Amino acid sequence: MKCPIKLRQFIKYLFRDFWYNSCFYLFKKIFIMKKLCPLFILLTLFTFQLCFSQENTITKDTIGLNEVIIKKKSNRKQIIAIIKKIKNNLRNNYDLNSHNYTTEHFSLKDDKDTLVNRKMINNLDFKILSQANIKSLLLNSPKNPFHIDTSPYSRFQTSATNSDYWLALSIFYASLPVLDFDFFDTSKSYKYKISKEEDITTVTFTAYRYYSGYFSFNNTNYNLIRIAFKNTIPYDYYSWGYQNNSMDFEFKSQWKYNRVTVLLNFITTQEGKLLLSKLNAMQELTQFQFKRYLPDSNRVIDQDRNIKFYTTLNMRILK
Repeated sequence: MKCPIKLRQFIKYLFRDFWYNSCFYLFKKIFIMKKLCPLFILLTLFTFQLCFSQENTITKDTIGLNEVIIKKKSNRKQIIAIIKKIKNNLRNNYDLNSHNYTTEHFSLKDDKDTLVNRKMINNLDFKILSQANIKSLLLNSPKNPFHIDTSPYSRFQTSATNSDYWLALSIFYASLPVLDFDFFDTSKSYKYKISKEEDITTVTFTAYRYYSGYFSFNNTNYNLIRIAFKNTIPYDYYSWGYQNNSMDFEFKSQWKYNRVTVLLNFITTQEGKLLLSKLNAMQELTQFQFKRYLPDSNRVIDQDRNIKFYTTLNMRILK
């Protein structure tokens, strides 16, 4: 069955107009892209170059923690050798003399209640910047008052006699034991990048569930110059205490380390020894909750939740 003439003409004109409009649209698209594509590409490359150059800037006068980017893993054997020499230097070449430090310790609860606001001078003999020595210094040194009064935290931590007062002294425990810093353990899933400038080497590091930052040292004697790091993501922490050395809980608590930043500067003495000269640290603890139990019972006598603590610690050596 044939189509009527008028209908066939209509279909013919319809397809011709469709073909013409399609070709014109395609030509216009190609022409515009041909003119604008190079400009768009150049603009994109310029923006990327600007952002990338800004993100990779780590100056010697700032912490630069937001700029840490690891493009590729450095040689694993080289990193292991570097960390081994730095840790050996911390153990065997640290200044063993006592030094006076100005210490400023500040802590705020729920953005309104001041728990601690202390400014003091402490005579410190670090000997070795290890976790065991820092713990002993904080808990057992009678000449340093900054660890004695933990009463502002008494409601929020265990009252057990063998307590480490982890909440009250958390910022000290987290920022001073350099030998036990997480990124100095090469068995962790850290990525490292090594860069050298004259007689200084800088190693940047990052790990998803741990920390990101950098440390720098002298190429000649491996004395540290600076360490700076922050937590990569918030992480949880748990603390508890037992009743009368039994297996019954006296206290349970948990919180989230929402933000942690630490900066340590070191100097080399005239005798070539390594010495801590400055410490700046900050912690923001969120979602803090606890339960306290009646002695010899599982009955809860005090509890609270969703508390926030903001704490800073600043130390400077007095020359």
